[in-house]
This record gives sequence, C-alpha cells and structure tokens, in this order.
Amino acid sequence: MSGLQYDEAATALLEAVYLGPDIVAQRARTMALLDLKPGERVLDIGSGPGFLCADMATAVGPGGKVRGIDISPVMVARATARNRQPWLSYARGDATKLDEADQSYDAVISVQVAEYVPDVAAFCREALRVLKPGGRALIVATDWDAIAWYSREPARMQRVLQAFAPHCADSALPRTLARHLGAAGFAVGDVIPYPILNHGWKDDSYSCRTMPFITNYVRKQKTLPEAELAAWEAEQRALGESGDYYFLTCRVFFAATRPR
Repeated sequence: MSGLQYDEAATALLEAVYLGPDIVAQRARTMALLDLKPGERVLDIGSGPGFLCADMATAVGPGGKVRGIDISPVMVARATARNRQPWLSYARGDATKLDEADQSYDAVISVQVAEYVPDVAAFCREALRVLKPGGRALIVATDWDAIAWYSREPARMQRVLQAFAPHCADSALPRTLARHLGAAGFAVGDVIPYPILNHGWKDDSYSCRTMPFITNYVRKQKTLPEAELAAWEAEQRALGESGDYYFLTCRVFFAATRPR
C-alpha cells in the first residue's frame, strides 16, 4: 500500500507521533466530528496503533462494536496487545478488499490511509459497501505537496520533500478525493481543513517526530546524497535553537454518507 514499511522500530516511532499533542488534538477533533452514539458499529480502515479505535470503543460502549483493520501485522499485534475492551478487535486486511459483510457498519473512519492506497477508487467503493444505508464515513487525508516548512536553503528543502513524496501513492489526494467518493456512490458533505502548525522546535511536535520517517525513507531510496540529507536535518535543529523553526501542514476531513 505504501513505500513506508513498519517493523517494530518504525511502529514504535509512529506510536510516539500519535501520542504527541498535535495528533492527540486531531484525534479529539475526529471524535467530535464522528459524534458516535452508544451501540453503534464502527470500522477503522488503517487503524495503525489503535489509539483512535480505543477512544471509539469507549464512546460506543459494550453494546457497540469497533473493528480496526490494518495491513501491517506489527501494527495489528501491538494494538491487540494493549486492547482491554472485548467489543474492540483488530485484524490484518487490505483496504481495497475488506473481509467485512455488506452494510454492516454505522460508521467508517479512515485517517491518513487513502493517500497510500494505489487504487483509491476501490478503497472508496469498499468503504461504501460495508456501510448501512444512511451510514456515515469520515476520511482524513494530507496534501503532502502543500507543506510549508521553513529553510534558509529552500531549494534543498524542496529536494527533500520531493524525495519523500513517493512514500505515498498520491501526495495531493485531498484535491481529488471528493470526486472519488462521489463516483463510488457517497453523498459528500462537509470538507473541513485541519492545520497542524509547529512554530518553534518541540521534540514531541508532529513535524519533529516525523523527521525520522522522512530521513529513513529517503536514505533507503538513495534518492539524495547522504551529506545533503544530513545537512537538512542539522539545519532544522539549528533553526529550532535560533527560534526560526516553522512547519505547517493541512489535513482535510471529508464527511460523507451512504444515501438511503
């Protein structure tokens, strides 16, 4: 599904990102938009570490059901190990071929997954298929091509971001996602931007904790000289020390329903 592979070390890094204040706040916004009710059945496509699933399971209670699907066996194992709610479960699965019954969920959520799926049309069709008539979906994606990240060497910053862009199938998916959802049969409602701004270096911020994913990916791809990548890392830390660090990205929430 993507150029990023999650072994135990990479999964631990991702969990640290998800536990940082930026993504904790995003998770709270996601829960508010979902507005889950006790007894509802929810499917999380690309559930990752499972922190959102745990919050959703608390919201729907023991009379409901939450199912987390992820392509990574390491993610599934770690999420399962920390699960303490019997009505929450995890399984390995493909977002374009869900092993779930037709019209079996009240809500579908998918955060930072669709842009990693090469066949986004199939992803949208599967999300619709498992929803009950009148059921709702909330799909969240990042426009990776629109990141604003300050550097005194803007050409080098651009080269780093371009080298990282192939880590997902469509680095600008939010620009066309509404069309894909509509073509699958969804009625698309609100489209809501969600900015993440890191003004100043903080070790637990989203961008600072994302930097290792960028450098590890680009190093493995060998698309930039090691010296250039190291210089980029060093400059960002120096900008943090001088008070000039700045990062802004925008995620987009797409709210949609399956027509009755």
